[in-house]
Amino acid sequence: MKSLDRLRRLFEEQINVIPIAEDLLVFSIENYREEMEKRNFQSAVVDVDGVLMKFDLGDERPIPIPEEDIMPSETPLLVAFRKLIKKRRYFIEEDGVIAHIVTRTDLDKIPLRIGFFGMISLLETHLKTLIRNYLPNWEESISENRLKSAKDLYEWKKGRKEEIDLVQCLQFGDLGSIFSKNQRFKKFDDIYSRDRFVKMMNDVGQLRDALAHSQGNLGFTWEEIDHIIWFIRIIIDAEDQTFGDSAKPDA
Repeated sequence: MKSLDRLRRLFEEQINVIPIAEDLLVFSIENYREEMEKRNFQSAVVDVDGVLMKFDLGDERPIPIPEEDIMPSETPLLVAFRKLIKKRRYFIEEDGVIAHIVTRTDLDKIPLRIGFFGMISLLETHLKTLIRNYLPNWEESISENRLKSAKDLYEWKKGRKEEIDLVQCLQFGDLGSIFSKNQRFKKFDDIYSRDRFVKMMNDVGQLRDALAHSQGNLGFTWEEIDHIIWFIRIIIDAEDQTFGDSAKPDA
């Protein structure tokens, strides 16, 4: 298994939903409404004669927890993310017992931010590998200033005795520029226009910067972030990713 595949398994499969979930509080039938109001809860689990039932604001009374409201504890974090976009909350079953709850509010926690940043890093690594393998003339696809910036960083890192190449010193925005030239982006999905590809790469870069600087507001809705992750998967999973020698990049 390649290192990229191992990292992808880590972010897409091996980190489950539990790190963003909350331990379940079980309320008494006598005071569950008061406890929910005090904690500003929209959902709760209520003990009704020894049976756990759920109550959501707007319900008339506690009702049995339906199967579709239960999420297994081993659910991958990024799968849970997509589910929570469509449905506000799930109860999490662990060892056959409802033990946790996860809501859309939990999507803003650090583990998921790490997952997003990890997927973006996978994209960056993948694109740099493609450049090394298939685009010997990539330097002609970025501006002189951007190339100089990469070379300056390369010389600085060499001075620190780092084992690195010039491609590794490219900024994320440079990758978008390189693959926007000569219709290279069509290798990932031929439905893309250049404008659409550039916009998506810019969105990925903006999300990356917001995550790297721990901004409270990431600048995108959860639905938009889901679309960004989908875009990353399309690029990584594209079947034909061999590129010819693009010696004459377009404008």
